[in-house]
Amino acid sequence: MVDVSKAQDGGIIKKILTEGAGDTPSTGNEVSVHYTGRLLDGSVFDSSKDRDQLFKFKVGTGQVIKGWDEGIVTMKRGEVAILTCKPEYAYGASGSPPKIPPNSTLEFEVEMHDFYGEDCTESSDGGVLKSTTVAGTGLSNPREGATVKISWVMSHMDRELEKRSAEFILGDGAAHDIVPGIETALLKMKKGETAKVTVKSLYAYGNVGNAELAVPGAADLTYLLTLESFEQAKYKYEMDGAEKIKFAEQVKQWYQRRVRGAPLRPAG
Repeated sequence: MVDVSKAQDGGIIKKILTEGAGDTPSTGNEVSVHYTGRLLDGSVFDSSKDRDQLFKFKVGTGQVIKGWDEGIVTMKRGEVAILTCKPEYAYGASGSPPKIPPNSTLEFEVEMHDFYGEDCTESSDGGVLKSTTVAGTGLSNPREGATVKISWVMSHMDRELEKRSAEFILGDGAAHDIVPGIETALLKMKKGETAKVTVKSLYAYGNVGNAELAVPGAADLTYLLTLESFEQAKYKYEMDGAEKIKFAEQVKQWYQRRVRGAPLRPAG
């Protein structure tokens, strides 16, 4: 048994019943679990198995009790474990009437089925999935038109194919040989954040691939992406006269590049 609470105060004691395999979820991942919750006297107060339906939630975002937010991120796919959560990591002094009395320590037998990153696409098609590995700072994300400074390592099938950094205007990535999936993920990132980003081929190099980088056709890619900094673009109404002229010129240049044939998305 091990204390898996961040504070190491004995608030979450984990006992593994069945070992899992692979990695563990990151903050913001959607996880799918089966669970049975018990009081210390053994009485069951809730069970997803009774409903025959997996319980899904975004871990680390406050959608569940603190004991789950901190305990579930230590679990691997296929793992079964008991999480014993003190009251301050469960339902506290108020409990959850009528089944959970005040100041109850609870036991949860949890079975990790699956987890995956945040879907960053507008269409929710799973084409760009982001899992945060290092949290960023601040409350804002860069919007289109922001100047971003980024670095990344790209791999395919665990083989590193590219290591780069770039500074560019978000929305103009194609002019810098940056795949659309990277720009899609950046819209959901915070300053200083590092994330593992899984990019399906549609949002990468399509069916053609990229011979220079040894990316085969129809390849799904993995990026370890860091948003080092960004300068937010001003809205047009916030610009003075000189800034509006500069902005209009940038839009003109952007459009001319597209007319000359620079693709909005890599071919394929």
